[in-house]
Amino acid sequence: MISIIIFTAFLSTIGGYIDKHLVNKGISRNDYFYYMCLSMIPFVIVMIIIEIVTNTFKFKLSIIPILLLILAMFVRYKKQHTLVGCLKHLNPYELSSYMSLGIVLAFVIDSLFGIKEFSIITFASIVLTLIGIFILSDVKLKIKSLQKDLIIKILCEVGMGYIAHYILKYWSNASYILILNLLLTLIFSKDYKFEYHKKNKDIIKWVFIQQTFGFLATYFGNYLYSKSVVLSSFTKPITIVLTILVAFFLKDKSKSIKLKDVFAVFIVALGIALLNVTL
Repeated sequence: MISIIIFTAFLSTIGGYIDKHLVNKGISRNDYFYYMCLSMIPFVIVMIIIEIVTNTFKFKLSIIPILLLILAMFVRYKKQHTLVGCLKHLNPYELSSYMSLGIVLAFVIDSLFGIKEFSIITFASIVLTLIGIFILSDVKLKIKSLQKDLIIKILCEVGMGYIAHYILKYWSNASYILILNLLLTLIFSKDYKFEYHKKNKDIIKWVFIQQTFGFLATYFGNYLYSKSVVLSSFTKPITIVLTILVAFFLKDKSKSIKLKDVFAVFIVALGIALLNVTL
């Protein structure tokens, strides 16, 4: 399980920086959403074959997963759109830190339902996380569009986690991802013509590069969600640390980081890591 957590964090980190590259290249919200759904299909077909061969494929036709799927389609749509909005103003390590608030929210929800127990340690971890976020916050968070995108993305991240947790009780990981992305692709394909794809060849190339990491991060992330929504939070402190380490190696001055940012990010990572101790 530890190896899966570390591997998922690594994939998410690389995928996050490629996402930032795509946003810098000017990809629109609609294009990001559509091409990410489209590009995931060939990857998940391979995983479907692997699940069939290994006898792990599962698909139970029932009203509950269908209702969850409809909800997942809406949530994925909003989640993909807001990512572009967030990365227009934030670097990957900043976004990764802000998204840790979703973990705190998931823990609070689980505590309210009696799934997790609240303690002094969990209180301290939440306080540390919030302090780190407060230190990291600057003039960027005064941008109203960014505020809106961040709130929606955090809620969508938590929502997708709970949806995956329950829908994977009826469907296998690959079948869920395939149906979700195939339906979304078919619904929105009417807005895209072949000539438009030709004009966006470079964007599409980078989308598929991102999906090489993004699909695997989604697949293994869903596996962790299937065990526990909060269990998946183990990847977050590792991802936060990895994203800021990668930032040190970037030569673009516009992506340079301040000592305050480093301190804030590690405070957030410490808070989430401490929260995981109680899981």
